[in-house]
Amino acid sequence: MPQTGSRSAAAVWTLLRKECRSEWRTRYGLNAALLFAVASLTAVSFAAGRMANRPDVLAALFWIVLLFATLASLGHAFVREVEGRTMLLLRLVASPTEIATGKLLFNLLFLLVVEGVTVPLFLLLTGAPPVRWGPFAAVLALGTVSLAASSTLVGAVIAQTRGRGALFAGVSLPLLLPVLAAAVAGTRDMWASSPTGGSVRLLAAYAVALIAAGLLLYEHLWED
Repeated sequence: MPQTGSRSAAAVWTLLRKECRSEWRTRYGLNAALLFAVASLTAVSFAAGRMANRPDVLAALFWIVLLFATLASLGHAFVREVEGRTMLLLRLVASPTEIATGKLLFNLLFLLVVEGVTVPLFLLLTGAPPVRWGPFAAVLALGTVSLAASSTLVGAVIAQTRGRGALFAGVSLPLLLPVLAAAVAGTRDMWASSPTGGSVRLLAAYAVALIAAGLLLYEHLWED
């Protein structure tokens, strides 16, 4: 059993390194995400100015920028394997769950890199109120895990279907709405100095449910 666990961990680590090398070689997804985040935040700051007294608008804007900057790249992880005809090779060296776990960890890492640029830029350009770092970190971390888990699950489901672009948008919407609603509410409450416990618990429960559903489904997604 320990050897099986170590083999799975090695397979996941190998897939994560492959994803990082592939992204670093082209940097297409990362550059597109950062360009969108910087351009949209700059445009909003010029048009609306500083919005220190509007925590509701700030919270919605923060998660909208983060979602649209990263969503296309997150959902493309499995499509890249299908279009490059490397999915069959991956299935020979790793189980579907190991492949999906590697993709999920890469999506988490991708989101963290984008957030490393987006969060300080957002706070600087919008003139946001002082951040309560404990609640903010909890909402941001759980929202990030939920976004990565939902995008990985949807990407795995639609990877081998026709009309993937339209399907991704249609299938993602109902999965992402609860994440966005809870994340926006938690971020707004953090800036308004209100309790964020309800939003944090909802995000945590949703993240656990998405990861559990993914682990149950991944083994059956690519059966012939």
